[in-house]
Amino acid sequence: MRSLGWIPGLRESDIERQQTLFENFEIPRLTNAGIDALVDRLIAAREAYLAEVPVDRIVSLLDRVASRWLDPASPYRREAEELLPAITSYSEPAVRKGLASFLNLLRRENLERLIEQELPDPRVLDGFQPHGRGGGQTRAYGPALAVHVWSGNVPGLPAQSLVNAMLVKAACLGKVASEEPLFATLLAESIAEVDGRLAECLAVVWWPGGDEELERTAFARAEAVIAYGGERAMAAIRQRVPSTARFVEYGHKLSFGVIGREVLTEETANRAAYDVAKYDQQGCLSPHLLYVERGGPASPREFAEVLGQKLARSEAIVPRGRLTLEEAASSASLRQRYELRQASGEPVALIHDGPWAVLYDEDPTFQPSCLNRTVFVKPIDDLASISELVAPVKRYLQTCGVAASAERTQALAGQLGRLGLDRVCPLGRMADVSPEWHHDGRFNLLDLLRWTDLEPEGSAGRWEFAHPDLGLYGVPSRTTSNEGEDS
Repeated sequence: MRSLGWIPGLRESDIERQQTLFENFEIPRLTNAGIDALVDRLIAAREAYLAEVPVDRIVSLLDRVASRWLDPASPYRREAEELLPAITSYSEPAVRKGLASFLNLLRRENLERLIEQELPDPRVLDGFQPHGRGGGQTRAYGPALAVHVWSGNVPGLPAQSLVNAMLVKAACLGKVASEEPLFATLLAESIAEVDGRLAECLAVVWWPGGDEELERTAFARAEAVIAYGGERAMAAIRQRVPSTARFVEYGHKLSFGVIGREVLTEETANRAAYDVAKYDQQGCLSPHLLYVERGGPASPREFAEVLGQKLARSEAIVPRGRLTLEEAASSASLRQRYELRQASGEPVALIHDGPWAVLYDEDPTFQPSCLNRTVFVKPIDDLASISELVAPVKRYLQTCGVAASAERTQALAGQLGRLGLDRVCPLGRMADVSPEWHHDGRFNLLDLLRWTDLEPEGSAGRWEFAHPDLGLYGVPSRTTSNEGEDS
């Protein structure tokens, strides 16, 4: 039985029972008192060590963790590649290729890019620094404790929020999802190998999703709560986060692709197939549909055919993961509807039906996919109409992958930015974010910080006047005006 979780200083009295997840994994389920005691230990460890470690040292430690994972002989990587396919149903090649991109974000150059993007002088995390033209000094402080609630749809996801919190010197309590409890455990173990004291500032635990009592205990002393999940889960967590804590939520999102008439090429189809195939569209960054502009060297329907061929090639390299009964039923139902519509003469087509599916549909209405490598291709007459087409779902939009000329991409980005989209990227890079990406349109580090300003000496605010005999604001005082009368 493989033991999961990372709980520094764990005592038997902290454990309610061992919870079995899947067949060969177990993780301690803590009592309320156990969670409370764990928070005590995490905050104490942070105050004794992490709060005083220079940020450049933290970057170096995390870079060493990434080096261990990216080594082909890494025991952490080998265990992840062996066990995650059985846990998540993703294929081994999908796990292997996907983890590499997540872990690359921990490399020094990428962490430095992230920090410098948001903090031009990273030393503000270590001490007071000059505060620009106004004079004085300022310093940034991260949360004493950040609680993370992770979803289980994409392996490697915990690395993102965990690294951001550690860079601002926060102790971290992470709650893993039942669907994927392994990666965070392995990451914590690898951090402990690099620096045991840093690992004492981190805990990886599990409790049943929606356990109100445990969540209130875990959140009670948090200065930040970072959560991933659907709308219902976010609403429930929001009610339990104390008013004194910052709640950073990453909820349900939708993404799509746009292809201009000038780039209807085989290479563009390759790029689109990569975005569809990576993690079987399970991430918020994956495209549900592709809008393809008419008037190019190939028709949108012909492009859909080529896309199907490229998805067949992707299947040979990185097979689609296993589907649950619910997922299989949803996929079969959608395909059957399109077969019936096609047979009745509607302008739709089911193309290359297999472990993947391309659904060609001339109705341009934005339509969420059932995922698992099922993508819509919808023709449009002009890229300028995209904003109008996606406006009905604008509250959920996140990423748009674009294949078009630089000038047209720039114009489209402006339209989508005004609509609320937070990321426009080249097609073929939708699931591969840059280190400094503003996730859901917000800062990664700044949203976790509070600031203390040390102001310089100055005359502002003093009761000093050039002509005190004229009184307040130059209005003669009663005393001044009566002096002549008294004499």
